[in-house]
Amino acid sequence: MKLMKNDVQEILDIINKSENICIAGHKAPDGDCIGSVMALYEFLKHQNKSTDVYIDGKIPYNYVDFMDENALMEEVSQKDYDVLFILDCSDADRLGKFGDVVSRVQKTVCIDHHKTNQAYADINIIDPDMSSTGELLYDILKLSGLEITKKAATLIYVAMLTDTGRFSYSNTSAQTHRKAAELIELGVDVSEIDNIIYNSKPANVVKAFIDCTSGIELHFGGKLGIAAITQDILEKNKVDMGDIDGIVEFIREIREVEVSCVLKETTDSFTKVSLRAKNDIDVSEVSVKFGGGGHKKAAGFELNDTVENTRKLMIETFKEYFGE
Repeated sequence: MKLMKNDVQEILDIINKSENICIAGHKAPDGDCIGSVMALYEFLKHQNKSTDVYIDGKIPYNYVDFMDENALMEEVSQKDYDVLFILDCSDADRLGKFGDVVSRVQKTVCIDHHKTNQAYADINIIDPDMSSTGELLYDILKLSGLEITKKAATLIYVAMLTDTGRFSYSNTSAQTHRKAAELIELGVDVSEIDNIIYNSKPANVVKAFIDCTSGIELHFGGKLGIAAITQDILEKNKVDMGDIDGIVEFIREIREVEVSCVLKETTDSFTKVSLRAKNDIDVSEVSVKFGGGGHKKAAGFELNDTVENTRKLMIETFKEYFGE
């Protein structure tokens, strides 16, 4: 998809005509979600627009510095919004407890890069070839011709940095690097961002990470790696689920592993599954089978089942790919 000036002009016209705007990202937010949502918020703030932000879930410790607490809504406002921007969210169900906000708006605009997005909004700008929603948003803001502040540039960089695995994943293109360079020219402090996101783990978070990785299981000759983040581990180390980041990527670093899988126990009978892949396996196809989505090399879904049952299901599922 090549983004055209006319596509952006339609969005700008909507913004110009709107008095009350809201922005929403997916529940259990990651860096792309937080960076994209807050970058758009920063952009709209400089257009003197009244804007509320809806994100279901605690902001992980390493992203708190990039938030504007005044923007975050704890519950859906009773006001009627002119437009809702939904960022980095492949379906409306992923808005979580803020799903009702959709019924309070006159128009919805979805900006996303997930190939499993079903184009559920009134206006959909979806480009699976983009490394991140942040990169796609940057193109939109550039085409607007309006100022992109240093703060907005920083937030977009956060989105791109985290969703490309520090520009190491296969979704990182030459254009991604060029855009990152442009953001740096706008004043982004690369070293500071890297320290905040990757070099600021509290000791209890590190201990929780160790507890999770010590339980890694390898199946099918090491091709499938599985670990679990259980409520017991969270309670023992006094951390939140969103604070333990990077385990699924850590497992993928094992030489033999083709698919890494992390099971996140949100309740006794509810499990969130994160999948990462190397080489040719498309984990988004697996996720779609279970009502989820994502990308070829990074995807996920949720099951109303226990961690142990989900573990067995994943082992059975990947027999198709790796054999007995």
